[in-house]
Amino acid sequence: MTPSFEEKEISTVLQAFPSLQMDEDKRREIAGHIRRERELLEQMKKRKKYAKVIGGAVASFALLFIAYQWMPSEAVPSAQQMNTEGSQKAQAAGTTSQTDKVLTLDSQIQEYIEEAIHKTNKAYQPENMTVIVTDPNNGEILGMGNLKRPTDRVPHIVRAMSDPVVAFPIVTLAAAIEEGKYKNYEIYESGTYEITPGKFIKDNNNGIGWGQISYLEGIQRSSNVAFAKLSERIPEDSLQQYFERFGFGAKTGTEQLNEQSGKIPNMDTPYNKAMAAYGLAGSASPVQQVAAVGAIANGGELMKPHVTREETNHIDKGHRVISKETAKQVREILETLVNNKPGSDTAFSIKEHTVAGRTGIVQKRDQQGNFIDGKYTYSFIGFAPSDNPKLLVYIAVDNPNTDLWVRLWGKEIVAPPFKEIMENSLQYLQKR
Repeated sequence: MTPSFEEKEISTVLQAFPSLQMDEDKRREIAGHIRRERELLEQMKKRKKYAKVIGGAVASFALLFIAYQWMPSEAVPSAQQMNTEGSQKAQAAGTTSQTDKVLTLDSQIQEYIEEAIHKTNKAYQPENMTVIVTDPNNGEILGMGNLKRPTDRVPHIVRAMSDPVVAFPIVTLAAAIEEGKYKNYEIYESGTYEITPGKFIKDNNNGIGWGQISYLEGIQRSSNVAFAKLSERIPEDSLQQYFERFGFGAKTGTEQLNEQSGKIPNMDTPYNKAMAAYGLAGSASPVQQVAAVGAIANGGELMKPHVTREETNHIDKGHRVISKETAKQVREILETLVNNKPGSDTAFSIKEHTVAGRTGIVQKRDQQGNFIDGKYTYSFIGFAPSDNPKLLVYIAVDNPNTDLWVRLWGKEIVAPPFKEIMENSLQYLQKR
C-alpha cells in the first residue's frame, strides 16, 4: 500500500526527531486524524469563519505532531470542537468575533531539545532524559522532550519523581528570606550537624564540610547543613505552607492528562523537616519544579504551565507566592552559584548572558523507596538572563552509563545540553 501524504510527513518528522518512536498502526491513526482535521479546516475556510486555527500548527506540521506525541488525543481540541466552542462563545457575547487556540510549542526550540537529547544519548546511553523549556513570565511551554516514551499512561513531565533536590532547596531559601531568617554573611559550622540526639545531617563531601563559612557560601556549595539550619529557623508548619504555596503536592493544571500531584514530605520532626528542606524526601514532577522556579524567575508569581493559549487578547495571570524583593534576592544568589566561585555550578555559565540556577544529584530509589547503589539522576534548572529572564530550562538525566568519577561529578553530563539549548534558544529569540 502506498503511504499517504500525511504518513510521509510523519516519516519526515520522525527522522528529524530521533527520540520519537511510533509503530505503523499509530502512524496510520495519527495520519487519519490529521487528514480529517485538514478537511474540516478547509471547510471552515471556505465558509470564511476561521482565518487561523490552532495558531498555524496545521501549516507547521511538526508542531502539531509533537503536540499529539506529548498530549493524549483528548487533550488536543479538534478543529470541529474549536469551531463549535468558538461559535458558542460568540453567541454568548453577542458578537461574531472568534477566539482561536494556539500552541505555545516552538518548532525551532523543539529542534534544539531533540538534538541535545540525541547527543546525550549517544554519549552516555542514560535510562532516560527529560527536558522542558518555558517562558517563566507566562508559563508557556516552548519545548519539551523525552528520550524514552512512558510505559504507562503518565507522561514523564507530569510524573512525580522522588527527592526533588533541584527545586525544594530553592523554595526553602525563598521561605527563609521571606521570613527574615536568612543573612548572606552570617557564619555557621559546616560538616556534620547533630540536629537531634542521634540524628545527623552531613554535607555532601561525606560530612567533612568546609569549616566555618557564611550561609551564602553554604548555599553556593549545596551544603545540606546550611539548609537544615535554615529549616529550623522557619516557623513551625510554615515551610510546609511555602511548599504548598509554590504548587507542590497539587496538580499544576497543565493540559497533560494523568498528571500526578506528587507529595510534600512529612515534617513532623526537625530531622524530617531538614531532609525536606534540601529535597531528600517527598516527590514532585518536572513540570511542578519548572513552575515553582519560574515563580522565582518572574518576580514571585506562580504561573500555570501550558502548551495552548488563546490567540487574541490573552494575558496569562498567576498568583503571588513571595514578594518581588525576595524573588530578586533568590535570583541573585542562584546567579552566584553559576557565575562565582565557590559556586558549585559554574559549568553552566554561557556566553553573553548570565545564568541563575541550581543542580541536583540524587541516588535513585527502588519501588520500596530504598536507595539503589550506583544509580543516580542528575538534574539542573536554570534561567537566563538572570536579571530579566526570557527562558527557563529544566534537564534531568537518569542513570547515565559512564565512568564513576563522571557519575559522581555529574555536571559534565548535564551542562553541555543545558548550555546548547539555552544559548541557541536565546539567540533564536533575539533574531526572531
